[in-house]
Amino acid sequence: MKTNKILFTGLLSLSLLAGCNDDFLDRYPEANRSEANFWKSKSDFELYVNTLYPKYLAGFGTDFQANNVDPKGINEAQLVYGDLVTDNAVTTNYSTVTNNDYIAYLTGKSGSGGWNWENLRHINYFLNNYKKTSVPEADYAIYLGEINFFKALEYFEKVKLFGDVPWLTKDLQTNSEELFAKRNPRAEVMDSVLMVLDKAIELLPANANNSGRINKDMAYFLKSRIGLYEGTFRKYHGGQNAEKYFQLSIAASETLMNSNKYAIVTGDKDNVYNGLFAKESYAGNKEIVYWRGYNASLTLGSAFSRYFAQNNRNGGSSATRSLVDDYLCIDGQSISTSPLYKGKNTLALEFENRDPRLSQSIALPGKYTLKPGIGMTGTTANPLPGIRGTNTAIGNLAVTGYRWAKWFYDSPADWARTQNGLQAAPVMRYAEILLNYAEAKAELGQITQDVLDKTINVIKARVAMPALKIGQEPSDPRLDKIYTTYVGYSVSPTLREIRRERRIEMAFENTRWDDLIRWKALKLLSMPVEGMKFNQSEYPNVKVGSDVVLSSEGLILPYAQTLPNGRTFNERMYFFPIPIEDLVLNKNLEQNPGWEKAK
Repeated sequence: MKTNKILFTGLLSLSLLAGCNDDFLDRYPEANRSEANFWKSKSDFELYVNTLYPKYLAGFGTDFQANNVDPKGINEAQLVYGDLVTDNAVTTNYSTVTNNDYIAYLTGKSGSGGWNWENLRHINYFLNNYKKTSVPEADYAIYLGEINFFKALEYFEKVKLFGDVPWLTKDLQTNSEELFAKRNPRAEVMDSVLMVLDKAIELLPANANNSGRINKDMAYFLKSRIGLYEGTFRKYHGGQNAEKYFQLSIAASETLMNSNKYAIVTGDKDNVYNGLFAKESYAGNKEIVYWRGYNASLTLGSAFSRYFAQNNRNGGSSATRSLVDDYLCIDGQSISTSPLYKGKNTLALEFENRDPRLSQSIALPGKYTLKPGIGMTGTTANPLPGIRGTNTAIGNLAVTGYRWAKWFYDSPADWARTQNGLQAAPVMRYAEILLNYAEAKAELGQITQDVLDKTINVIKARVAMPALKIGQEPSDPRLDKIYTTYVGYSVSPTLREIRRERRIEMAFENTRWDDLIRWKALKLLSMPVEGMKFNQSEYPNVKVGSDVVLSSEGLILPYAQTLPNGRTFNERMYFFPIPIEDLVLNKNLEQNPGWEKAK
């Protein structure tokens, strides 16, 4: 089994699609339902578990991506837009999460802001009732494994958001006493997460025969991610047994690395990276551990490709200078020291002699352009930088001047499908496993050249970048100063480069927020938000001071008017707050640090 997809042909039966609307997916078991009547066959178990797949493995979501997801307020295609609350990317309006301006969620209704347990009730209902039917264990074991996988994933996400959370084992009703319990300590919850994840690994098949269902490899992937996250969080925030989690991450990563099922996809260094994220199918692609596919014949699609193309045209998402400056030059040296760096007077000069992933992740003018399609007009051949500009009747803007190229699918046919678009979503990518392994090894003091050569350097080789050599790491006084000023600690040159590689390789894949949290590096959000260096001769109709505001160096400042003092930072943002209404309903809950008197 080399790849695994969610193609809803195998997940939702035609009868379910024909007989139910979207409300079915949000409706949960009633307390007086007869379990014996509800689960009478293997297919009943399958249909029950199917409703969780689009909730936990959403990919790009469905239809028009019209909903934002709590608590970060990100478009439901979080896989792509998660970086908008980090130092990698910005949108037209600044995020309240990145500016310590999140107070509105405190006064939200009970169950808002991510403090919601409805999906867990669905999970626990299964765990409390699956044995009450006459269906043979062999028929439901795989679904029990899937439910445990989802429970581990649910709690991992909750711990990342809130720290201590209640560990619930019952499908609660409105009068359940557990609703009024205290939160369980993080360490206890994470021990339980590992327990249910190991149970999932025990029950899940080694492969799922390309059916789109969860298998052992996905569970090992999740374990690798959990181990690295929790290990680094405990190391940098203070906590016990960090080494245990690093070892768990290493072991899980090795399982996938030694399976010989997965590999980094190679090809033309100037196109292969961008092309990896613009496909309608990942069947046979050895780099994708799990992907969500879409099916036009069942009217199960996503408007993502169209939305992304329009969003880029309208300036809704742009990369930051902070990200751009981290890309190395093709000699493997940083922009601080490389003689190949041409400066930043124009985008063409700035991108010259740089890691090929830069120009495949962020577009040069004239590349990755929007061509007219059904219901789509205009082009993005040369978007205007800044917040406004003349000749923008169709919204051809990029607020920092750095327009995204990664995820752009050049397919007018797919744009024309609108909500039935078929661009596929790679949910779990093997490159992350290699990055996890290298970082965990480095954190344990076990990094060797052999480790780098089978992880970081395999990824670099895809785009013909020089290998990272221990003792010959690039010098980067710019980045070292940033660590000292904003992070408050320094790391070894090797670990710095492993972190850099993670940022570059995983840009716009919703990993950066988690990285900043677990490294205790969220203060990086208070760095000045800057864009490209503005060249008036290239944009004669853009007015400095109104259409675009510049720094003393001539760099675009997208938030100069809305945040004249820059983004602020507060330690409390390492955890999100519990809504006040929930604190009122449950007197045993305590608010997360720093939010107790927030107004």
